Amino acid sequence: MASYYAEGSDPWADLFLSAALEPHLWDQAIRAMAQATGSRHGQLIGFGHGAAGFNWISDVEPDIVDKSATIDGAAPDLNFRVAADQLSGRPEIVHEAHYDIARQSLRSADYLDLCSDYDIFDGCQTRLFAGPDMMIGLALLRGRKDGRTDQDQRDLFAHVAGHARNAVRLQRAIEHQGFALLAGAFETMDRACWLLDATGRVGGMTPRAEALLSTSRLRVGDGWLQSERSDETRAILRSVRAVVDAPAREADPVALADADGGVGIMLEFFPLPSRPWSLPFAPHAIIVARVGAPTERHVRLLMRTFRLTPAEADIAIHLAAGMSRADIAARRGVSAETLKAQLRSIYDKTGCNRESQLVRIVGMMSS
Repeated sequence: MASYYAEGSDPWADLFLSAALEPHLWDQAIRAMAQATGSRHGQLIGFGHGAAGFNWISDVEPDIVDKSATIDGAAPDLNFRVAADQLSGRPEIVHEAHYDIARQSLRSADYLDLCSDYDIFDGCQTRLFAGPDMMIGLALLRGRKDGRTDQDQRDLFAHVAGHARNAVRLQRAIEHQGFALLAGAFETMDRACWLLDATGRVGGMTPRAEALLSTSRLRVGDGWLQSERSDETRAILRSVRAVVDAPAREADPVALADADGGVGIMLEFFPLPSRPWSLPFAPHAIIVARVGAPTERHVRLLMRTFRLTPAEADIAIHLAAGMSRADIAARRGVSAETLKAQLRSIYDKTGCNRESQLVRIVGMMSS
């Protein structure tokens, strides 16, 4: 091992520091770790909702990650590596001797079959970061030609893991700073804004958004933005999933009705540009609230902007507020067919081809 520390320098420190500062270099770092220990693959993996389930493996067939996703990889009765990590009295470096014990209590051979298919039965692992709802680990994955790890290889792995742990902590701090910077930018624009991490949970918010939680039926529970109304909460969560789950896509806005039946708050959801090799702590999406959104007083504005009739403007406002078509028809005393014809006219005049676009247009009238 002396060759790794020539003249008091430690190239592992520089390698993993570079990965923290330029995350695309993580692949290079875990590949170098694998090569130095005579292993097929290096791995950095996250479990739990706080880690959003990522799995980075060097020099591996791309489909292994997809196939791993079909198995509950965090279940100790399926994944012997997870089970070995939970053994009583486990050492800091868990290795093949612990895997042998863990394999005896598996309820299914699914993960064993995966390891056989990709020749990754052996290796060793350690925790880099652990919290109440997540764990990030580092591992060596070894094949039949590599054999089991010996003590020297595990000692080198332990040394490298110390630098990897520091790198994860540094990148976590940098990514959390991204929440603060983005929240600060939206604060200067005086907007109510919630920033979401890779799981869809709120990782930061502007002061105006925090104030909105105390003056509206919106709240944050277990990290999720929610409403006191279950139907609104379901709509919020559907849009959150759209902007954080890969591939991130356009999400429908969510309108929260006010006491008068108009739109009191319009929530819009925007995915942020994805960064390869970012850890789960970086901002992944933004929810922006438009407060004081359109109500009856915007009828004239809608009429003037899109040349809607008074009836059409009224329908557009109440549809954006989440009122059902049946309720709108009943409120206006018209048949379902009459309402359908009026909606066709509204879509033609506003250039919309679906309801969510109309909701967004009505909400933007308050900006």
